[in-house]
Amino acid sequence: MVLAVCVIALAVLLHVVAARIASRENYGRRLPTVNGSYPVRPVQRARSAQSAGWMLSIVGALQLGNHFWLTEPWLAMGVVVAVLLLVNGLPSVLVTALHNSNLRTEN
Repeated sequence: MVLAVCVIALAVLLHVVAARIASRENYGRRLPTVNGSYPVRPVQRARSAQSAGWMLSIVGALQLGNHFWLTEPWLAMGVVVAVLLLVNGLPSVLVTALHNSNLRTEN
C-alpha cells in the first residue's frame, strides 16, 4: 500500500512538471481548460513526463485496487477509477487554471 501511494505521488509530480513545461512554452497564450490543442505544441520532455505519469498512475491505481480486491471488488474498481481521474486530470487542470488566471490579471 505504501508503494502504491509513493508511485501515485510520483505520477502526480510528473503530471505537474509536464503541465508546467507546457504552460511555460505557451506564455502569454490562453490554454484550453479540459480538452483542445495547445497554441504551441508541447516539447518532447512534457510528453515524456506525461506518459511516465500515466504509466505510474496506472500501476499505482492497480496496486491500490488490489489491496481491496478480495474483500470489496466494487470498492476496488471505484478506487482505481477515482485515482486515475484525480491523478491524471486534476494536476493539469489546476496548472492550466493558474496559468489562465495569471493571464487575466496581467491584462
